[in-house]
Amino acid sequence: MAADPRFRSLWNEDELVPYPREAWLEGGFTPDMLPAGDEIPLDVEVVYTAYLEGDIELFDTIQLSTEDGSLDIRLIVVGAVADNTDLLYVLDPRTGEILQLDLDAQDVQGVNSTFRTFVEFLYQFALFVEADEGKAGRAERAETLRTVLESIDPAAFAPDAWWPLVISQLK
Repeated sequence: MAADPRFRSLWNEDELVPYPREAWLEGGFTPDMLPAGDEIPLDVEVVYTAYLEGDIELFDTIQLSTEDGSLDIRLIVVGAVADNTDLLYVLDPRTGEILQLDLDAQDVQGVNSTFRTFVEFLYQFALFVEADEGKAGRAERAETLRTVLESIDPAAFAPDAWWPLVISQLK
């Protein structure tokens, strides 16, 4: 399987990275939870990077647990915020959700309902950035972007979620 053709029109081969689609499908993910194709972008200005620093690598598993066993969660690293690689995007295999794990504050924030919607948001955001012509008209375009994104994944716009913060920064 190759990258989504829309991605190929926006990013060249060197700007995409394969993700373990087949292994994740074999591990219990359903196709509707995963992006079309088997590649995702390496970088989306400001909001995402697959280039990670330190001991944590792309698609590593992070185990969060307590001594008494009251918490035992496995998360898969799928990237980080471009300007702050201590803000990781992680996939919760139990729910399929994408969360943001703040390594410094040891906090978690909702991002998207599935990896598929997360990657679609990255694509839509990259289109927004590519078409940006400066501050004039940006607020209106940001509101249009919000409408598009909210139609894709309404849960991503919960009051305490990540994407409302991103959209507010564009205005």
